[in-house]
Amino acid sequence: MCATIERIESELRHDGGGVHRYATDTYYGGGEWILLSAWLGWYYARLGDVARARRLLEWVEAQAGAQGGLPEQTADHLNQPAYLNEWHQRWGESARPLLWSHAAYIILQRAIMEVR
Repeated sequence: MCATIERIESELRHDGGGVHRYATDTYYGGGEWILLSAWLGWYYARLGDVARARRLLEWVEAQAGAQGGLPEQTADHLNQPAYLNEWHQRWGESARPLLWSHAAYIILQRAIMEVR
């Protein structure tokens, strides 16, 4: 598990940002996913590393729209920016709000509260 987390941190995450699905993802340009970022935060909370978990929680919260809706993924730090327009033309904007993003956010919040 520790080796997996190390690879996620080194290959799928930017400093202070969220988590990509995989390095060559082109879906909506391959942005950072709320769900995956919250799961990584949940891992850190369960490990007792509240500081890392809280940083991911704060990143997730910063992705919320004006009405609080969390997207499926963000358009920041795209793996393949050239693909973003193609997906917009095909399907419109990335899903927002997305229930599983909100569920992962709540799970991460609760996990942090349980550690305190």
